[in-house]
Amino acid sequence: MSEGSILIGGWMEGNYTGIRYSHARGEVIAKVWYSKSAQMELKQNSVKKTGNVQKHYSIKFNNFKINLNKTLPKFQKYDTIDTDKKIKLFSDFYLPITLGISTYYELEEEEKTYSKEEAVQILTEKLKSELSEEIQDLNNVQDIKINKNESDTSVDVEVIYEVLESIGTEEKIL
Repeated sequence: MSEGSILIGGWMEGNYTGIRYSHARGEVIAKVWYSKSAQMELKQNSVKKTGNVQKHYSIKFNNFKINLNKTLPKFQKYDTIDTDKKIKLFSDFYLPITLGISTYYELEEEEKTYSKEEAVQILTEKLKSELSEEIQDLNNVQDIKINKNESDTSVDVEVIYEVLESIGTEEKIL
């Protein structure tokens, strides 16, 4: 069957009138499969802030900048956020002087190693959540299949939902 095929039709055949088409009502239910797959490395590096912060100040006159701190931050790895504050004399009159603040946040690399079972569980939950958003009625889910492929360094997971859905549309007889 292809899309657009007539599955339910109504007609009456008479001896003298031939074939006359009439209304027909019905519901077409089909099994529809939704699938998603993902891969996850067993060793993962992440970067997080340690909570240590340093601030360095500078003053800018037009395009000329004077650093008030002469040293770089003492952190090996850091993230920088620069902010500038203009100095105002009156409510709407600003001087051509800007106070620059560089905030340095210390970063720390963290390596986490997942077991194959943990990786499969994390991926399965993530994929089930994504599929649940796509499916209109979760009560019509008939079967859930989980395929997994494990290697020494990564895990591949595919989640397949088998759903009963109404696929019919009503058409007018012309």
